[in-house]
Amino acid sequence: MWILEFIFFFVTLILAWSLFGYLLLIWFLGLFRKQRPLKMITDFPMMSLIIPCYNEQDNILEKLKDTRNLEYPKEQLEIIFADGGSEDNTLSLLKKSINEDENIRVINCPKKGKINQVNHVLPGLKGEIIVNSDTDSRLDKLALKWLATEFSVADDIYVVGAYCYPADTIKVEKYYWSAQNRFRLIETDARSSSIVIAQCYAFRKTLLKAFPDDVIADDIYIAFLANSFKKRTIYSRYAKAIETRVPKNYSEFIPHKFRKSNAFLRESLRFLYKLPEMGNFCKVMLLTRISQQLLLPCTLLFWFLLAGTLMTLFRFDLVFFSIIFLSVLLILTSKIFSTVILPEENYKPSIKTIIEGYAITNLILIATGVSYLFYRQESSYRRFSIDPKKNEK
Repeated sequence: MWILEFIFFFVTLILAWSLFGYLLLIWFLGLFRKQRPLKMITDFPMMSLIIPCYNEQDNILEKLKDTRNLEYPKEQLEIIFADGGSEDNTLSLLKKSINEDENIRVINCPKKGKINQVNHVLPGLKGEIIVNSDTDSRLDKLALKWLATEFSVADDIYVVGAYCYPADTIKVEKYYWSAQNRFRLIETDARSSSIVIAQCYAFRKTLLKAFPDDVIADDIYIAFLANSFKKRTIYSRYAKAIETRVPKNYSEFIPHKFRKSNAFLRESLRFLYKLPEMGNFCKVMLLTRISQQLLLPCTLLFWFLLAGTLMTLFRFDLVFFSIIFLSVLLILTSKIFSTVILPEENYKPSIKTIIEGYAITNLILIATGVSYLFYRQESSYRRFSIDPKKNEK
């Protein structure tokens, strides 16, 4: 009996760490790192902004307008639209709209696919800071200046992600972004974020010459790459971007989040071989994030089997104690999340949305682990159609 009880207790601890313990640890570590308000620099580095595009005729002019609104010294910025062989009017619209005296170029890439397009233009870029932004993102006019300022804080900061949030969308999507953004900010405060967002992120050009051809999520890969070199990835509170392509219903929301979760797991596993070279923080971060997706389904199933077995043996007290223990951790982590102040107006979800969002998020994690060996995807940056009426900042 005691062996069964010990195993149940051990599995409960694994669940507690995967679901709550990692967050509590990084939040505690963040308490010892004082976050001082940033003061914007005045001496800006040379920066290159890449905008990969493919068949974006309904959206490309809005993105062009967005880049023209960015405040950054013109002589220190080059803007490149990397087209992957659009078959619609994307190229003609760009060429007609760009003036010869602008610091904007359009480059025809030989292969479509975001990674192929980015790799094609990377070698010829002038900037010491490379910014990658999707066509469905709308950047705050000071976003580039704040990205440059974030890099100036420390030499070991190699990746900076803009703070991203969605345009008007369904409630569960707002909750998801709110929770994930809080998580990224807590990681950043502790030391380094495990992810940036494809809508807008920047990296030092010295970090890499090209992405591997099989990368399916450049935003996840670039963050883990920096972390694997004991460099830092920062999720900014100051540089901001809005995602305009957002799910309008659950039939769009669930598949999209599943693909994102699958991509995170695949890119995470890519760096397992570099584990001995990583710093302690990144080792814990990588192993925990992988276990949350790959091992959580088995752990949950095993926990329920053990709990059922113990209850048949009348050890209700042990099962009850474990449920109370996990519930207390859930309440504690929820309280910690509520203390994180988000840069944009805080979204306050209802209790129903919180429960619904939390349940769906964990079901997606479980589905990711169960389907990992059978599901494959390719790099893609086009997801949903855009409603022009919801693109205002």
